[in-house]
Amino acid sequence: MIRLLAFDVDGTLCHEKNEISKPLKSVLTILQKQRMEMVLATGRPLVDLNAFRQKNNFYTPAVFLNGAAILQKDDSITDCVFLDEKDSSYLISLLRQKGYPFVCYMESKTIEFFGSEKRYGHIMGAHLNHEPELETLFDSFELYDPMSFQMDRILKIEICFEDVKTIPGVKEMILNHVNFHAVSSMGFNLEITSSSANKGKKLKSYVQSQNIKEDEVMVFGDGENDISMFEQFKHSVLIENKNHLFDYPTQYRLSSKEDALAVFLKDYFQIKEA
Repeated sequence: MIRLLAFDVDGTLCHEKNEISKPLKSVLTILQKQRMEMVLATGRPLVDLNAFRQKNNFYTPAVFLNGAAILQKDDSITDCVFLDEKDSSYLISLLRQKGYPFVCYMESKTIEFFGSEKRYGHIMGAHLNHEPELETLFDSFELYDPMSFQMDRILKIEICFEDVKTIPGVKEMILNHVNFHAVSSMGFNLEITSSSANKGKKLKSYVQSQNIKEDEVMVFGDGENDISMFEQFKHSVLIENKNHLFDYPTQYRLSSKEDALAVFLKDYFQIKEA
């Protein structure tokens, strides 16, 4: 019996305007009333995650920053896995030298450095058609001088690319120099976390803390940063993403239609009143 549902956010729970569709929200509300546990599993930082939770009135725990930390039911942040300070310093120096725009995510703030020729927000905004919802995230960025910044509390480094064709080469370059985990969740970015931090590992840790068995968990995702969940949990659902090509042999597969997830949940859990 499934007791916990773990959802990726972008491209899975929401497609546009940072909103869960009304049919899906209706189904989720019914399942919550039936005491179904729910967890978000996302690459988003805290400020962006909380904007989503507030807008949709969906205050579940979350594995965020691709498994670098957990946001608990009481909104405390636990289980942080920081990037190695020496490797972080090396990677940041390398990225600045190459001119790639990037940001560093901490527990409760996001750092961008002075002197970047191209700003991370400008590149991401162009890829996402300058959606107004992004302004909350971009406004939260804090500018620092890299010479005076302490590298010991970084949870994730995210790089944004104008030319997506360069991503495989940059990923290979990074992994040849530092022992990090690198995935692309949106087709135009690279997200760097500790090699011991990913959604699957952190979700497993959370599930164990709630005394829930792995075969009582169903996971939902649409991209490369969800592979670790698909590998960890046998009840897995891939949602096709119309904005970037991704494939993985999950137990179930849904189309990219906005209400496909709502229909699947209604059918799977035999919900009639939604």
